[in-house]
Amino acid sequence: MREYVRFTKNKTVHGLIGMLLDVVEYALLSLFCIILLCIYVFRFATVQGDSMLPTLEEGNQLLVNALDMHPECGDIIIIDAQRAGLLRKETGEPYQIDGLHKVIVKRVVAVEGQTLELDFDKGLVYRDGVVLDEPYCNTMTTAPAVNAAFKYPMTIPKGYVFVMGDNRAVSMDSRYSDVGLVPVTEIEGKVVFRLRPEFGSLS
Repeated sequence: MREYVRFTKNKTVHGLIGMLLDVVEYALLSLFCIILLCIYVFRFATVQGDSMLPTLEEGNQLLVNALDMHPECGDIIIIDAQRAGLLRKETGEPYQIDGLHKVIVKRVVAVEGQTLELDFDKGLVYRDGVVLDEPYCNTMTTAPAVNAAFKYPMTIPKGYVFVMGDNRAVSMDSRYSDVGLVPVTEIEGKVVFRLRPEFGSLS
């Protein structure tokens, strides 16, 4: 004999209660999925400073894809800058030193295997011999006044990326030894959207 439970003898009320339970179940399942996405896939970041002007401003809130650890040129990424990668003068092999010990946001300019040339006299950036069109920059690419990390041209070693801020005149980035080449292991994720104050894609 089949056993069953009826909430009430009133079929209308019984149907409403069942529908309400279905709604609650779907709502809890959706909330659970959102929590998982926020923990393991998407994170949030708030911009501090003006090194990414005019693309990002102080106080902008960002949505970050925390699973995207292999950025491409032009991507904006979040970096936990604990270590800075430099190149040995004798061999060109990479080694690491203490970094800024800050979380920073920068744009990827070159990835492993690419050759980078910075012409500080003209303020231009060349990647694999081709000058970059960089409409997102509001200043020319200038030479570091102190703590210059590299001589150019240089080839980006495996496991690293070269990054710069869009506001090149003030950005502390891979041009400086405090940041240097960014190990891909220190990339926290790729910026997907600007959430506030104005929602929009940054691609």
